Amino acid sequence: MNQFFAEFFGTAMIIVFGGGVVANVLLSKTKGHNSGWIVITFGWAVGVFTGVLIAAPV
Repeated sequence: MNQFFAEFFGTAMIIVFGGGVVANVLLSKTKGHNSGWIVITFGWAVGVFTGVLIAAPV
């Protein structure tokens, strides 16, 4: 995998995890509704961690 694909997939994972957790907390008919800021922070942290793990070997 070259650097461009690694960067793309790493960034995509950050956006998918981060946006997904924000949607889960803010949308009213989800299990995570009104979970709070700590859940959003943890979700973004998992997204960044996953993105780094995907892109780091390159």
